[in-house]
Amino acid sequence: MADMIVEYKVMPNTEAEVEYEQLEKVVKETVSNYNEKVVIRECSSEPMGFGMQAVKIKFQMDENLGTDTIEEQLSKLSEVGELQCTLMDRL
Repeated sequence: MADMIVEYKVMPNTEAEVEYEQLEKVVKETVSNYNEKVVIRECSSEPMGFGMQAVKIKFQMDENLGTDTIEEQLSKLSEVGELQCTLMDRL
């Protein structure tokens, strides 16, 4: 079993006027709680314009876990507006 590195850009829900700190908190919690084999490697902000910031989160996970479930969990968060996978590579 190999590990893979995955990075998502998570944009805030513009209709809910979500603060960056809240978005980062719920994204980190969701990723961390997905599986004990998931390890967050980086988490940073990326300016989107109009004072809004997206969360860029990079994590390592077992490739057999897949990303469908974690994408679904992140997409269901009320703080999340849009989710984009920006990197997926095998280690």
